[in-house]
Amino acid sequence: MLIRFTVENFLSFNERTEFTMIASPDDNHPDHVVQEDNKKSIRLLRTSLIYGASNSGKSNLIKAMKFAQDFIVDGVDKNKNIKVSPFKRDQDSLKKPSRFEFEFRHDKKQYAYGFIIDATQVYEEWLFEIGINQEKSIYERNGNDYQFNFKHSLFNKIEGEEESRIKYESKSTRENLLFLTNSKERSITYFENIYNWFSKVLTILFPESKSFALPLLLKDNEKLLNQGFFKKFNKLLQSLDLGIERVDINEIDLEKYERIPLEVKEMIQEEFPYHDETANAIFVLSRNKGSSLMIRSIPGSKALKVMKLVIIKYDKNKKEVLFEIEEESDGTQRIIDLIPMLIKLSQGDAVFVIDEIERSLHVLLARKIFEIFLNFEIENQNQNDKLHNSQLIATTHQAILLDIKELFRKDEIWFIEQDKHGQSIAYSLANTQVENLDLAKGYINGRFGAIHSFPEIKNDEEPVLAK
Repeated sequence: MLIRFTVENFLSFNERTEFTMIASPDDNHPDHVVQEDNKKSIRLLRTSLIYGASNSGKSNLIKAMKFAQDFIVDGVDKNKNIKVSPFKRDQDSLKKPSRFEFEFRHDKKQYAYGFIIDATQVYEEWLFEIGINQEKSIYERNGNDYQFNFKHSLFNKIEGEEESRIKYESKSTRENLLFLTNSKERSITYFENIYNWFSKVLTILFPESKSFALPLLLKDNEKLLNQGFFKKFNKLLQSLDLGIERVDINEIDLEKYERIPLEVKEMIQEEFPYHDETANAIFVLSRNKGSSLMIRSIPGSKALKVMKLVIIKYDKNKKEVLFEIEEESDGTQRIIDLIPMLIKLSQGDAVFVIDEIERSLHVLLARKIFEIFLNFEIENQNQNDKLHNSQLIATTHQAILLDIKELFRKDEIWFIEQDKHGQSIAYSLANTQVENLDLAKGYINGRFGAIHSFPEIKNDEEPVLAK
């Protein structure tokens, strides 16, 4: 679970800014708060909404998380610059490095991992185990100088040879690469759990994000840990009252699929990875408007199948009618992209961060997504572990979601706005006195800032769109 994210000198965030999922003492919606049976454990929120005007910086907060995640997971090639974007409206900031830090809980431990970088190098990097009023260093990096705490439990039963190897690999880490990233590349397993939180637990989605692997998930759901993915997908889809009976997958021989030009088919057949004929190889073909086709091999042969997601509805005579996904509205396509997220959240140990969750959706559907998430039963939990340890964080413009009576807590609502210097500032509704206030009306009227301020046009002024 995400505890806190801190960013400094990146895009519109000039000063150090923190976004936290730490719960306040508020006792409203206690089921929205997760705390392990441990006095050192931090009380965490399961969800959060981030509001702000266009160009306020709320999307930049998500971009900062995504940049940091990508830099951790993928790194950067040798002799390449780091594509970091410092605050541009201050000449001094352009010369300074940028800072990122994640605090998170994973496998009943709480960590702080962060780094300071510019376009050419990593200046600092650190990993701590944290708790309430305590922290234990695991390793710290300052340039090419490393300090490891090999007595920490993360290095359980480490021997001298392994200590020497870690020290050697740290010294050989390129100046434009994080040691955590290099440790994964060098198969140093002691930090694998930390790396996996960024690569497997944290998922960041933008409005254009698509579930490219959805046809494969639906077709091969019997191979997933979550048996019955297909059934759950359609059950969720039906609960949203979109007039859809179910989705299914049609498989068509590539040679017989007429909507792919012959030259593209030939390119696919030339480029397809046939190296292991016992495995399912996947080829994703991007199409217009962000849609895609998935093409897969059949184990033991060179036959290729086009996998098409189809929508099934009933006509007035209760007969099934098939529709292609491209025939559906943008809103329906967006919902279909988000349903796999809900299923993964239901399995626990997942953090989803979504920019503009309401994009292409009716506001009531956006609300329904949060209602489903906050009310479903968590799966795959041991009898002694009933924690709802998944999180859904999203940015939005929709004032109607500002409901701290039926849906959210005050500390789950955040606002971001820019000051006169173009710097983004983040603050929580938990720091305001709004218990009896109409939040939607107050937000629209600018009570909390984070909205556009339009000057009033007087009768004697020239119209804005005058020729």
